[in-house]
Amino acid sequence: MDETTLPTPLYFFRHRRLLRALLIDDQVWFVLDDLRRLMGYASSERLANRLDEDQVRRQWLRLPNAECVEHLLVSESGVYAALIHFCLADFSGLRRWISNTVVPEVRSAASASGPRHVRLRWERQTLRVLDWQGQFWVSFGELPRLLREPPPSGGRLGWRDWARRLR
Repeated sequence: MDETTLPTPLYFFRHRRLLRALLIDDQVWFVLDDLRRLMGYASSERLANRLDEDQVRRQWLRLPNAECVEHLLVSESGVYAALIHFCLADFSGLRRWISNTVVPEVRSAASASGPRHVRLRWERQTLRVLDWQGQFWVSFGELPRLLREPPPSGGRLGWRDWARRLR
């Protein structure tokens, strides 16, 4: 096994729980143990047995500490099938987080050229922006949430001041 060619997963956190995801052959795959913990399900093996065989695979992964570990992975379609099958209380919130945050970031991290989805941590909040040609682009859907927060100085800031802070 050549450790230099092993994929390295990206780390995401939801409600203080880890979800590792990576891109293999243009498909987004997730570590099944992490998904199981997010869903509150007891057994990874039972969860894997309920999915189709093309939705689950074993893969060696390189971790940040240079350790190599074999994990059971589940595909993007397998994640959605598991969410539907187990009728989670937070089904729509978890599904939206995976499809709107995790999957775009995994795909954009793999492509060196073109726009990338990035998360900026700023004043106790996380802002999703598009990094394209050296500039950050904010979605209109994110602006009301961004502008709702009062500035730390207590005074009102105009749009120019907010734009200056985003740089």
